[in-house]
Amino acid sequence: MLLIAYIEINSFALIILVLIFLNFRRRSKAYLFDQKLFLAVLASNALLLVLDTLTWILDGKPGFLARNFNLSITSLYYILNPLPCMLWSLFADFRIYRDEKRFQKRLLPLLIPLFVNAILTILSFFKDVFFYIDANNIYHRGKLFFVFVIIGYFYFIYTFVQIILKRRMIRKNDYIPLVMFAIPPFIGGLIQSMFYGISLLWISVTISLLIVFLDIQNDQLYTDHLTGLYNRRQLDKYLMEQVKDNTRNNILAGIMIDVNSFKMINDVYGHVIGDQALEYTGEILKKSIRKDDFIARYGGDEFAIIIEVEQRSDLVNTVNRIRENAEQFNAQKIAPYNINLSIGYDIFDLKSGMTIQQFLKNIDSLMYEDKRSKTMQDKLEEQMI
Repeated sequence: MLLIAYIEINSFALIILVLIFLNFRRRSKAYLFDQKLFLAVLASNALLLVLDTLTWILDGKPGFLARNFNLSITSLYYILNPLPCMLWSLFADFRIYRDEKRFQKRLLPLLIPLFVNAILTILSFFKDVFFYIDANNIYHRGKLFFVFVIIGYFYFIYTFVQIILKRRMIRKNDYIPLVMFAIPPFIGGLIQSMFYGISLLWISVTISLLIVFLDIQNDQLYTDHLTGLYNRRQLDKYLMEQVKDNTRNNILAGIMIDVNSFKMINDVYGHVIGDQALEYTGEILKKSIRKDDFIARYGGDEFAIIIEVEQRSDLVNTVNRIRENAEQFNAQKIAPYNINLSIGYDIFDLKSGMTIQQFLKNIDSLMYEDKRSKTMQDKLEEQMI
């Protein structure tokens, strides 16, 4: 009965993983880097569910062939066991830092426990290190099984600590799913380690993957894929929520930003560098605002920021920070172009009866006034020269 129950549970978990994968395939055949990492975690978890099921089926089966097959499957299961944990650690690290170069630096150190685990698993062929299969083809834990558990938990604990320590760098919508991922496997693995004969780890990881998958789906729906900022859809949704909020003590304000000469950057350096300019602009804007302020890519080379302020001077200070950070970026000569911004900003007077669209149109118009004044100033300076 227990064998049938585990086969059914593992099969159900596999169906969930297949459905998640098919959903990814349906939506896109060109995956972003973090999506590739997520799918790698998913694939390795699916493989371990299959291997776990086979070990249960083969355990205690009579015959020389069955014993050797059981030994091979169990060894492969042990070798691959920390792989989803390591891949998850890399996935979480990338979601925190969004840096592929950092990923390459972190990969080798995180592979070390995996290699140690593989060596100790191979030694289990000769001595009962992690496990052994007796003459009756029955699986037993080895003397150093606790080391195997420590290696797996190392990845979870290391990643969990990283998430907690770097929580200020993580977007609010990402933080809870990243934290929640570790909890089901941690509990499932702990129960499995304490009570011999219970297998819950990879079912627990499947639950965690489902949690993260739902977060990724929400991310794709409301996030701009290029800059990682919110998109226009989420801006409208956020403003609707703010308009309905009657408990706010502070003033709601908005800032509209446009990248000057963006077309020229695209024409001179190409669209790849143009995309890079938008990413840099997003970083400049994020650096200029508080963690709880709202920022979105409005469309094309335009960005929108919604903040709460106590007085208008706070709004002006935020705009000044944006300009200063753009100037600092240009002074550092990071790119072969300068990022110059036109900015429109105003208070959203909710009592005036102004609609969300009217407010956005207002700060958009103010932004274009700023752009026109800059264009006129540039022409005057050219004439003076």
